[in-house]
Amino acid sequence: MSKSIKPTSGTIKYRLKDGNSKKETSIILDYSFGRNNRIKFATGYKVLPKNWDKTYQRIRAVSTIRNREKVNSDLLNFSSEFVDAVSKLDDLEKQNKNVLKSLLFKIVRKNENNDSLITTFFEYADDYIEKRENQAKNIDAVKLSPITIRSYKQTVNRLKEFNSRVNYNLDFDNINMNFYYTFIKYLEDNNYSVNTIGKHIKNLVTILNRATEDGINTNLKYKHSEFKMVSEETVSIYLTEADIDALYKTDLSKTKDWELARDIFLIGYYTGQRVSDYNGITKDQIKTFNGKEVFEFKQQKTSKRVYVPIHRRVKKIMEQRYNGFPPRKLNNPDINEYIKEAGRKAEINEQVTIQKTVGGKKTSETVPKHKLIVSHTARRSFCTNAYLSKMPTIDIMSISGHSTEREFYKYIKVTPQERAVKIADSAFFKN
Repeated sequence: MSKSIKPTSGTIKYRLKDGNSKKETSIILDYSFGRNNRIKFATGYKVLPKNWDKTYQRIRAVSTIRNREKVNSDLLNFSSEFVDAVSKLDDLEKQNKNVLKSLLFKIVRKNENNDSLITTFFEYADDYIEKRENQAKNIDAVKLSPITIRSYKQTVNRLKEFNSRVNYNLDFDNINMNFYYTFIKYLEDNNYSVNTIGKHIKNLVTILNRATEDGINTNLKYKHSEFKMVSEETVSIYLTEADIDALYKTDLSKTKDWELARDIFLIGYYTGQRVSDYNGITKDQIKTFNGKEVFEFKQQKTSKRVYVPIHRRVKKIMEQRYNGFPPRKLNNPDINEYIKEAGRKAEINEQVTIQKTVGGKKTSETVPKHKLIVSHTARRSFCTNAYLSKMPTIDIMSISGHSTEREFYKYIKVTPQERAVKIADSAFFKN
């Protein structure tokens, strides 16, 4: 039997955004009032569908969900406060979506100090980013990483520049295919790459989806099949084991900045972590288990906790130059600049052809490999070389933090020839 709340003017139910999801999905407040009138509003909470009681519209009594009682209490309070607020409206206000959305913002988002109703796209986008950045709700699964927040801010800033320079008067009701093509052309004219354009479209769609869930946006033209993220395959190199050996053995003692960047990069390689995790490791992250020293990481992007054995070369780097501790942190732009110089000194000069689309024009150039080395190359090189060395994929993923094998295989850079050699060494072809 349904346990929905039925005030005189409508019906409140709590639903899951995706009841078939294998991951946590948003809990949505669904308010139906009158004929074909409905508001869907995200509560800010997420839950695994298997832990959701559809009948009672609450999180089940699962001991591993430490804040279950708080979430269920909040959901009950949202409903109670909303019913009480609606009862105080006049008949016209009870049918006005903007008025009802304003009530939900004040109740669910605890936004009593902001008396102005959020109705425009830029008001909503700025509010969305601010809420995600401050994250009033104490649920790790909802919290976004600083990297993601920065990406959203960049997208909104590009949209504001576009709106000002093109005089588009951008708002929810005119985000359609005409806007899509005009915005892409604007970015192309300003020499943005295809993948950067694709990132901004992806972020925009994310904000629009949330605005739609919250009942702020009713224009669904952005769901058109052609309103899609654009992308092209980029040249993401990896360093072979021979390249890594050359980098490790190169004497950089006369250029300390290059040496520091090289050492940090090699620690990134031998730990398989993202630069946000491997740059600035502290001595407190060195743990010992059964006589084996490991680094402990809580990955910034995923919040996963992983443990990586300390490679003998990493231990030697720390002992020889940093008194037995990891090297100090270096700004990521400096790592990207200095590691190229270290690669040049190590004679990592294999010629690589780059093809990309910038400003709507396809370009092609051939450059020495060291010019393409960046901080992220360390992690990709680890994953690729570990795979080619026949380390079990599940073990590589436990270190790198990849969630699925599909994601992992898309990430590594293995040529068909290299894959064939690896397959040839399998038990099937040796028998």
